[in-house]
Amino acid sequence: MKFTIREIADACKGKVFGDGSHSVNGVSIDTRTLQRGEIFIPLIAERDGHDYVREAFEQGAGAHLFSHGNAVGTAVQVENTLVALQDLAKHARGRIDGNVIGITGSVGKTTTKDIAYACLSGTYPTHVSKFSYNNEIGVPVTLLSCDDSIGPCVVVLEMGARGPGQIRELCEIASPDIGVVTQVSAAHTEFFESEAQIALTKGELIGSLPSHGTAILNADDPLVWEMRSRTQANVLAFSVDSFGDVVASDIVMGKNMCASFTLTTPWGSEVVDLNIPGVHNISNALAAVSVGLALGVEQSALVESLNQIELSPMRMDLRHLADGTLVINDSYNANPASMNAAIDTLLLSEAEIKIAVLGLMAELGDRSEAEHASIGNRLKTAGVHVISVGVEEYGGVHVSSWEEAGMKLDEGDLLGSNSVVLVKGSRVAGLENLANALYKEVT
Repeated sequence: MKFTIREIADACKGKVFGDGSHSVNGVSIDTRTLQRGEIFIPLIAERDGHDYVREAFEQGAGAHLFSHGNAVGTAVQVENTLVALQDLAKHARGRIDGNVIGITGSVGKTTTKDIAYACLSGTYPTHVSKFSYNNEIGVPVTLLSCDDSIGPCVVVLEMGARGPGQIRELCEIASPDIGVVTQVSAAHTEFFESEAQIALTKGELIGSLPSHGTAILNADDPLVWEMRSRTQANVLAFSVDSFGDVVASDIVMGKNMCASFTLTTPWGSEVVDLNIPGVHNISNALAAVSVGLALGVEQSALVESLNQIELSPMRMDLRHLADGTLVINDSYNANPASMNAAIDTLLLSEAEIKIAVLGLMAELGDRSEAEHASIGNRLKTAGVHVISVGVEEYGGVHVSSWEEAGMKLDEGDLLGSNSVVLVKGSRVAGLENLANALYKEVT
């Protein structure tokens, strides 16, 4: 979005230094990705972004915010740069002439966002982040990167939470018209007392919707389905082989681990062929289809879109190596629900040798040991070869780094045309490095 410096100062309650009529074209919080003419907003985290203001100008920044130090060229002084970023995003939301969709849940947010983009972009100008920008920084940045000059558009946002109240705060910034809740399960349990508390927090999205909006809820999850009592908005229920407005039945899993199913909605029934693997992605697809139907997209167009989905990086990325090994890279993040879903996909493979290279599931608090052991027991029972990176509770072969995991794969003579390898863990495990190293052998 394009802003004048005066407009930014008014939105952020800041003080202008320089020419208030000067315009900037977008915002950046990172000098590594800053584009010429953007305003640089220095955030304070492990590093103080103010240390990079001069670098930002050397790379072509049009202006900057600051909360301490001095102005370098055109600038706006604010009390807190993070709060200013969020205030500017609220202002930007008011300029968006179209629907904003918020997607939350313990698992499936990013994939549902990607599928929703595939479903909507053929009918409406649609804006999403290419990354998992789902927190108090990422949501504002996504809103601010929307091009409002093209006229009415749809913005699809992920909304994550690492504690109670955080979804409500994101909704205060984004004011969503449509809210989607995928599933409630154990995630970030270091910060939540129970799944019931997680549900209360995820339900803040549904409670924020206007009466003319739409709540899209997973009817297969009792904690999600209960959220319908928290809104006066229209409710669309999606379900796998059960009751609902948007239902999948007659499910068949192909050799490529992708699903075919019959989609039944109030607009009729059609056969769907998903082009992304995993039975768990049927539910994510139903959620995205529900968004499209709520916005008036033709069902036939939605069905066609479900065979043209492009997922975000490190999400169920399937590739064959030169020796024929199939690698499933789902290394972006992990919690017990997403780990079990990825294992479900691994077990669907017809490959004789199944291998799981697994890293830590972070932020589980007191439940960490038991949750990791449960995953390990499941894999042992299923006869899966396990290489556990820094986590003894998984069992199998223990290593301390992704490099060692790669050596164990080579030493064990496990790889080949009859093998499939799942790579998964929270980002702190760094297992995307292993997947990238393996992919150097991709045919």
